[in-house]
Amino acid sequence: MKFVAGIDGGGTKTRVMCRSLDGQELAARVFGAFNLNSIGLEQFRSLLGEITAFLNDLGECEALCIGSAGISNELMAKTVSEAMEEAGIRRWKLVGDHVIALYGALEGAPGIALIAGTGTICVGRGRYGEEVRAGGWGHLIGDEGSGYALGRDAIAAFAGEWDGCGEKTCLTQLLSERGLDTQRKIISYVYGGDKSRVAALADLVEQAARAGDTVANRIIRDNAKALCELVVAVEGKLKLKKTRVAMLGGLLEHDTALKEAFLSAMTEQNPEICCVEPLRDACAGAVMMAEAVLETEEISG
Repeated sequence: MKFVAGIDGGGTKTRVMCRSLDGQELAARVFGAFNLNSIGLEQFRSLLGEITAFLNDLGECEALCIGSAGISNELMAKTVSEAMEEAGIRRWKLVGDHVIALYGALEGAPGIALIAGTGTICVGRGRYGEEVRAGGWGHLIGDEGSGYALGRDAIAAFAGEWDGCGEKTCLTQLLSERGLDTQRKIISYVYGGDKSRVAALADLVEQAARAGDTVANRIIRDNAKALCELVVAVEGKLKLKKTRVAMLGGLLEHDTALKEAFLSAMTEQNPEICCVEPLRDACAGAVMMAEAVLETEEISG
């Protein structure tokens, strides 16, 4: 049996989807984390072996697209290439996870995807397949509009009130209820773990904003404005008019205060941009990109 496959390689799990050449879904499977840095080289090789064994057991994989973070790591690309050669999979490509997310969200059509989760990035695809991006600089440089940014701003509000140079805010009480009620505890929490610990506090900003807290609502508005700026930057690079923007990530796929503020700000800034829910997920996007790889080779051949 001949088929195409897509892989959505995530930090905690890896999703694989296979589709026949006539478009029928054949099989799907979930594997472990697709993260070379966290699981190590040997375990990463083992994971690739499990995935390629699954694909080869199913039949003949005519084309494969893998989407993952960290693809600029040369060791990762080399290891994937070796695994594909060993498995006999000739047509394959490795792209960023944001690329398959965009492709799936708009089913390969030109447009923009804004992703706001723990971090943020905005990516776009033009009429001729050209790709551009804005954001994605990471939490030490950017990530405005992300869960990390909201959590960081909540902590900054606490620090301002603690020092006596900031406004009073119910965020201080909400953080205290999480056990973060002193400067020492705040510093230990922030610098004693990775950025996900800070991002985990984003829901407190949502809670405070819904309760009418002035500081929390300002945090929401400022971060929503930053998201708009990313979209406008990508739209300007692509020169797309009346384009669609797919909203992805936990902060935009649910009914959050940030999403509400973003939609309002986007309408005010550029009413011609249409913000939409994603049509398909990232794994489906990877499958569609694999189909495109096969179609391109058939046309050129």
